[in-house]
Amino acid sequence: MRLLTTLLLLLPFSAFATVSLESQPYKVVMTAQEDGSMAEEWVEADKIAPGDKVGYRITYVNTGSEPVSGVTIKNPVPENTVYIMNSANGAGTAITLSVDGSQFAPVSELNVLENGSVRPAGAKDIESIRWIVDAPLAPSATGSVEFQVRVK
Repeated sequence: MRLLTTLLLLLPFSAFATVSLESQPYKVVMTAQEDGSMAEEWVEADKIAPGDKVGYRITYVNTGSEPVSGVTIKNPVPENTVYIMNSANGAGTAITLSVDGSQFAPVSELNVLENGSVRPAGAKDIESIRWIVDAPLAPSATGSVEFQVRVK
């Protein structure tokens, strides 16, 4: 009975704390602007080939009726791609990276063991990205985070 009471007390909080995620890939291309400059543009990723740059935009929304704190988004770097350093972004988030998928830190604090020696982590070593949303996410509030990779 005590377990059931505990579960019933927790139910209202967990039932309302729902955040949904949607990930969308884009091909990242350079486009000429009217002034002659070049700008990066994210377009529909219909065909991707080795060497292409791909951007991922992950949109999140609080679908519940209560604010949600501590929203954390973890996304692995897709297979057969290499993370593009400093490409992860997201307004109002703390961003950390991982070389093993479980321990996260700023890239300046990441190291890898290679041939018996420790060296600073590089782009090819990054396996996962984590964003932690700084402020509570109000009901119906949305946001997005992004990162880019290069296809091997």
